[in-house]
Amino acid sequence: MDYLKIAILPLNEAKEMQTRLAGDGVDIRLDHNETTCRRGCSVTVEMWAKPQDLEHIKKAFQDDFTQALDGHEVDWDRLNQVYDPSKETAVCPACGETFSTQSAECPSCGLNLGA
Repeated sequence: MDYLKIAILPLNEAKEMQTRLAGDGVDIRLDHNETTCRRGCSVTVEMWAKPQDLEHIKKAFQDDFTQALDGHEVDWDRLNQVYDPSKETAVCPACGETFSTQSAECPSCGLNLGA
């Protein structure tokens, strides 16, 4: 059976997901590729899985994401704001401040949105 590369993750995070999914009968392979991964203080690995397991794996990542946000108030509309310098004003995705696009930096929180 062919495996697909589905992610590049920090080693510990990849091992935790591998162990968790193994409990559900999902086989995850981890590989260190010198071209795509790092060594040293922040080791990363490629995560490989069978195509038929992708939906199960996707749900596991979504569950982790949802759990990480639990208890936090997230304003998705603000988070999805796009800085468009052709418009007169923009909304900072970090703090929600509306400001003139004459500046590419939010005057309220300092987030740099330009080149």
